Amino acid sequence: MAQKTKNSPRSRQNLLLIGIILAAVVLAVIAIVVSSADTGLGGVAINYDEIPQNRTDDGAFVLGNPDAEVRFVIFEDFLCPACQQYEPTVRQMINDFVATGRAQVEFRMLLAVDPTFSPIAFGLAECAEVLEPGSFWEARDMLFEIASARRFDNESPRTFADRMNIPYGELLECQADANQWQTDTNFAQQYQQVRGTPTVALRINDGALQFSPLLSGRPGTSEFEQIVQAAAVQ
Repeated sequence: MAQKTKNSPRSRQNLLLIGIILAAVVLAVIAIVVSSADTGLGGVAINYDEIPQNRTDDGAFVLGNPDAEVRFVIFEDFLCPACQQYEPTVRQMINDFVATGRAQVEFRMLLAVDPTFSPIAFGLAECAEVLEPGSFWEARDMLFEIASARRFDNESPRTFADRMNIPYGELLECQADANQWQTDTNFAQQYQQVRGTPTVALRINDGALQFSPLLSGRPGTSEFEQIVQAAAVQ
């Protein structure tokens, strides 16, 4: 019986099978990478429609159960690299404590990076809420993702409008009157502890702003947990 050579039909079939398997592995890896990229900065999917939303008397945006004793107050600039790096922790905090009704979060827009483009980004977030009520927190997440993925420039507002499915012209018109970021920045200037972004403070039972040693720097999930638990036993 003649021996099969390397170029025999069976050998070619084996090589073809190996090639198909390798191609499938490569495609699977690509799919995983794409899927990971689609999860965004935080990697945590949050359905904001299921969480109560309101605003403070001076207009700051608040997310969470109105009866929660603890409210975390976060000062950030969408264009701030440190804020972008901290965003996964913020989203994890929202997922663990705000979405579950144990805490609230109050977002304050603090000009810290670019005197031209930071206010534009702030205006986009505010105007998203004006034009599509209930969309502020989704807009907030979107702006962080856009700003972290590429340099925020003159084309970024159009990118934001397309992704949020909001008419670009209406956004531009609204921005002329968007000034919540100025209110928030003026508010921050009352507190010497707010030296930059991100800064995290808290309110207990909707009271005055407080600064806890646990929240200094960039607190992690364990620090947020300690404060929520401490408030629950008081």
